[in-house]
Amino acid sequence: MNVSKATNFLYTQKISEKMMNSVSFKGIFIDAKVDLGPTKEKSFPPTFLKKDELMLNEISQQYPNQDCFIRRDSTGLPRLEYRERPCGVQVFQADASKHYNMSVNSIDVDYPCEPLIIYPDSKLSSIICLPSNISSNPSLPFTIKVGFELHKKLLEMKMQIMEIIGSTDSVNFGSETIMQKAHKTIEETETAVTCYLVDCAYETFENSDNARKAYEADYRTVQSVLDSKRKLDLITSVAKQSERKADEKIDTKFEIDIIEEILKTYPDAVENTDRLNSLVSYLRANRISLINLRK
Repeated sequence: MNVSKATNFLYTQKISEKMMNSVSFKGIFIDAKVDLGPTKEKSFPPTFLKKDELMLNEISQQYPNQDCFIRRDSTGLPRLEYRERPCGVQVFQADASKHYNMSVNSIDVDYPCEPLIIYPDSKLSSIICLPSNISSNPSLPFTIKVGFELHKKLLEMKMQIMEIIGSTDSVNFGSETIMQKAHKTIEETETAVTCYLVDCAYETFENSDNARKAYEADYRTVQSVLDSKRKLDLITSVAKQSERKADEKIDTKFEIDIIEEILKTYPDAVENTDRLNSLVSYLRANRISLINLRK
């Protein structure tokens, strides 16, 4: 797998009409106690390098109806949860120090937070969910991107099940909920995504110089794209925005459905769990040794 090719769809997505018109309040949230690894951005509370912040901002603008929560597992490493953003107005409380604190119910019946790709206390966290000194593929930004896409698939499956229920006299899932049923239905897709990310991790580990070059090049591209969007957001007139967008030429040659591509690459993902486990063991052993050297 070519690492620079694998990163293309993350940074060269089409700036769609929907994205340009969407409201600018999106969310990627990080737990204050998460350990971002032995890189220079390690701090309390956790702080990303500017180039990784740019990547995360770009990703969040593509998913205005979803939130991503970077949680902390038992070892302090990141793990990811996603939720469909509630349709109501978010409630917050302002304290004496002028901080605005929001409250999120992770087990909300209609909008639950769902762990995807990086499950609680998963050993994968040490491989594909940390910012990297080498590149952003894989790393926390790239894993979050694929997680958003996978969460969309989960919500789509949930919607299909609910539509079937609406046209049936009686439905019995036994002890399962609709979300549990949807999870099981996309289990093979999630396994394929995990295989893809671990393969990317291995490729990055083996070709660190090429990965670093791709990361630096993509960082400049994202900076340019976000600057352009920011200027457009500051133009409040709808007419002026329309004029501006009409003049823009959008390159669509890199537009790609990442989940579709992953399923084509790993059609028998569930049958290849032995290889997946061996790669995970190899990467963990080598990355942990590298971490110890950097400390």
